Amino acid sequence: MEKKLPTRKYGSGLDTMVNMKIGIIDCGTNTFNLLVAEVGEGKTWKLHFENKLAVKLGAGGFEKKTIIPSRFIRGLDALQCHVSNAANFECQQIRAFATSAIREASNGQDFVKKAKELLNLDIEVIDGDREAELIYKGIKQTIDLGNEPSLIMDIGGGSTEFIIANGQEIFWKKSFLLGVSRVHEAVQPSDRMNHEDIKKLRNLYEAELKELEEALRKYPCVQLIGSSGSFDTLYAIYKHQTPSKINEPFMLLNELPWKAFPDMHSWLMGSTYEERLKHPAIPSIRAEYMPLASYLVKYVLELNSFERIYHSAYALKEGVISELISA
Repeated sequence: MEKKLPTRKYGSGLDTMVNMKIGIIDCGTNTFNLLVAEVGEGKTWKLHFENKLAVKLGAGGFEKKTIIPSRFIRGLDALQCHVSNAANFECQQIRAFATSAIREASNGQDFVKKAKELLNLDIEVIDGDREAELIYKGIKQTIDLGNEPSLIMDIGGGSTEFIIANGQEIFWKKSFLLGVSRVHEAVQPSDRMNHEDIKKLRNLYEAELKELEEALRKYPCVQLIGSSGSFDTLYAIYKHQTPSKINEPFMLLNELPWKAFPDMHSWLMGSTYEERLKHPAIPSIRAEYMPLASYLVKYVLELNSFERIYHSAYALKEGVISELISA
């Protein structure tokens, strides 16, 4: 059924890892992501392959804190695909990490055990603080954070991580159960967001994000840096609606101009699900959730006087690689 990978342990010396290929699997709530990297000289790495598979592991199970059978099977199928790809690239090691959907589910450990049984894959279930730390290490590879505090925001399917940090240290971090899939199941918005949906969202964010508001008062931030799926899509929408940008390649760090966000947000909040599905910059798995993500960004922007907004192409997976080669 599967091509099992040998387990190989490396010493602490970086020299033992040079030229080795490593697969990183991020078992997220909406997507399972694979990154295959080769370690180079001088604490560098080179990307060989990336793949994202839609899983929606938490769908239908957030309220009861369970992974429902159809999503359980879909998750294992995605893992089998990723493990096979890693084997095809001759990865000597795979590191797999599970986040909100698995750590919050009553049968999350059952999923971890089944992955070990079927695929000889060890999945490390990490808590929100560890997830935030790895996101920070990923982001740092794309931007010089300098000395002033910045707010890093990673909108996931099950949780959203916030980190206030500069280039030297993390001042504050917290994971909130405000991922877009989880919020969608809780709010159950209309096909086109209406006044009642927006009121529910506002009340939810006001109730749940008080600690973020206090942290931003203590550590005012000069810029907001967003990573992962929802911010990938927001920047893709901006590129699509900006003729001078539409053919430009994505960079590791991309500025999302302040003046561009209000029109994007208005369109997302006023669009139907079908309209979002047809939008060339919105992946089908995100069409349902983008109004919720956009409103969360809008809410956060109201909490602090940010000078700039950026989208970073790196997050948790790249943070793992950085940590491995820096050990």
